[in-house]
Amino acid sequence: MTDVARFESTGGGARRTIAWDALDAGRLGDAGRRAVGATWLERTRQEHLAVGAFSLLARELAAAGCDPVVLALVTRAACDEVRHAAICRRFAVALLGEGAVPGGFRGLPKVPMHAGASAGDRVLFHVVEMCCMSETLTGVYFTEMLARTTDPVAREAVESLLEDEIDHGRVGWAYLAGRARDGALGGLAAALPAMLARTFAPVLDAKPRRRGAAAPTRDDGASAPGRPHDADDPCLEACAYLGPRAGADVYRRALRDVILPGFEALGVDLAAARALVRDRGWA
Repeated sequence: MTDVARFESTGGGARRTIAWDALDAGRLGDAGRRAVGATWLERTRQEHLAVGAFSLLARELAAAGCDPVVLALVTRAACDEVRHAAICRRFAVALLGEGAVPGGFRGLPKVPMHAGASAGDRVLFHVVEMCCMSETLTGVYFTEMLARTTDPVAREAVESLLEDEIDHGRVGWAYLAGRARDGALGGLAAALPAMLARTFAPVLDAKPRRRGAAAPTRDDGASAPGRPHDADDPCLEACAYLGPRAGADVYRRALRDVILPGFEALGVDLAAARALVRDRGWA
């Protein structure tokens, strides 16, 4: 495999050289390395699935028609996710060893096809769930992770992902704003509760797990980071990791302070969405 340090970021054309050999993994201890490495291995799988999800979005947007800038950014995002998967894999290898990490993943995401929806509504739902929700959430998650990460190599890895994730979220909000301006929100208000449940329930509804238990995973192609394996630990956080309490807090804040206000600002009816949030105790 080509060394990920040679990959060129498509986010602003920046180049990042990540000195993986300088990663200070020894201070984590064996259990810590396994815990942090497992999250980056799972993130590799999610980034691979995101390639297929963005490829589907590009196809649907090309068929329906949209602003060329939106189409360009979504198409570019599929390539970004290939690079992201390579970075996440290399991070996992640095912590777990080459023999413990697959050379690559295969498969496509399980994307809800919204039976009965028009083609125009379907592409809107897909953009909203993938970009406005999952990618925006990932941007908030990585921002919090970066604030706690002190290892310089881990910081470079997180920054190289974050610079693209921000754009991936923004393109969704730009597309949604255009649809709102055109009065073409269709059945989005009614579809939002199911989208929110798929995005947030795996973390916010998860029961406490014994130490070392496997984390629940998602197969919708989102690059959401998934639920961590062990308790919050500043030592692990220093090497690009968020524990369960910190991770759940990020999900709640992103929902409350970013995602729901974003929909509200664009005139999306949130009655059903807010009822779900209230009934599930996510507020």
